[in-house]
Amino acid sequence: MKDKIRVQSIDRAIAILECFNEENKELRLSDISERLGLNKSTVHGIISTLKYHGFISQDDETQKYRLGIRFIRFGDLVVNSLNIRNVAMPVIVEVCNKIEETVHVAMLDGTDVVWIEKKECNKSIKTSTTIGARLPAYTTADGKIIISYQNKDKIKTYIPKRIPQHTKNTVTNKADFIKKLEEMKQKGYAIDNEEFVEGIKCVAAPIFDHDGKVRFSLSTTGPAFRMKDDKIKELIVIIKEAANEISRRIGYKG
Repeated sequence: MKDKIRVQSIDRAIAILECFNEENKELRLSDISERLGLNKSTVHGIISTLKYHGFISQDDETQKYRLGIRFIRFGDLVVNSLNIRNVAMPVIVEVCNKIEETVHVAMLDGTDVVWIEKKECNKSIKTSTTIGARLPAYTTADGKIIISYQNKDKIKTYIPKRIPQHTKNTVTNKADFIKKLEEMKQKGYAIDNEEFVEGIKCVAAPIFDHDGKVRFSLSTTGPAFRMKDDKIKELIVIIKEAANEISRRIGYKG
């Protein structure tokens, strides 16, 4: 049914716009025509209309086309309308029901990580985090996975010179800690193996925004007696997939 109500000229206009990317910021009429397999007169008619409305502009000297400045207005409108909590909630509810553990969304605020959304499981023994609660980012799986994607020089500012020994599993050597952050980034997830609170384990994955930056994380937390190695392996896959889904919903194209 959906295919029957599509308009060919709009399909073609979208195809023309999608010809432009980081590698092809400017294109000639012939370039677009060849890419799409359309004759020049058809392409020229559509481009002229897009140009009239400000979605395409043209260099007077080279005659090459580029995306128009009107996209800036619409881009800001889309970004401002995206509420990470609203977008993430259906995903974290689904994940929570599937894994039967508490699921969180967190964000970086200064050097702290702040939990901004959650869905608690129904089990009698569970982890409970207050929305708005914050901790130093380096102490949590959420914070670690977010800061692992930051600029290398900036990463050091999130980690104290002397890392307190919170539990027997805490990594207190700063060089070793930074090395583990690099491994987390390579793997695409972080695990808190009772490193901050004994008896609590956590799996976290990055959420990418429309610019490809990691500003948020998705995680699940549970008591260590339930978070055995086999379950952790399953959670890594589920949490990464869910984080990727949220990333796509807020505009990430990677």
